[in-house]
Amino acid sequence: MGKQTVQPQDHRLPKDAPRHVSVDGVEFDIDPNVFDDLDVLEDLYDIQNSDNDPNGAFKIIPLLKKILGDDAYRRAKDALRDPDTGRIGMEAVAGFLIEVMGQASPNS
Repeated sequence: MGKQTVQPQDHRLPKDAPRHVSVDGVEFDIDPNVFDDLDVLEDLYDIQNSDNDPNGAFKIIPLLKKILGDDAYRRAKDALRDPDTGRIGMEAVAGFLIEVMGQASPNS
């Protein structure tokens, strides 16, 4: 009997499967379909182009709420809060968002 060639299975998640994300000790699931939304894309665009419109940086709040949901958003804020000052620095928020986007991207 001849040797059979086995095709390797694709181990990537299906495009629409929820992504389990863990960033800065916060774990949650993201529906990748959340990115198939013009409002989310507008928020991303406004944030990315905030050099031209300083108000665009404020879009990070509704964007995070849309992506994370209310519970994970609150947990993320708690995780990012500086224990000494009680503040949540925008550098930490930006890094968090970049990591979330990287982990949530389908088939990345």
